[in-house]
Amino acid sequence: MMDWFKKFYGEHKWLTILAAGALVLGILFLCIGFWRTLLLAALVAIGVLIGTLLDRGGWPAVKDFFASIFQKR
Repeated sequence: MMDWFKKFYGEHKWLTILAAGALVLGILFLCIGFWRTLLLAALVAIGVLIGTLLDRGGWPAVKDFFASIFQKR
């Protein structure tokens, strides 16, 4: 059984990932509602952004990123 899935996943990686993501998103819509799901997705996206910045340059990279967004023109 596992060999079949590994072969299928190897041939259809993005199909599998996006189908699983759509399933999770659909379940979240049905269980907690649209706005809470949207808030959860936004918080996860912010967490991924900050985590990526920390991995690439530490706290100075995070500080520089937010300073560039909120600087006066």
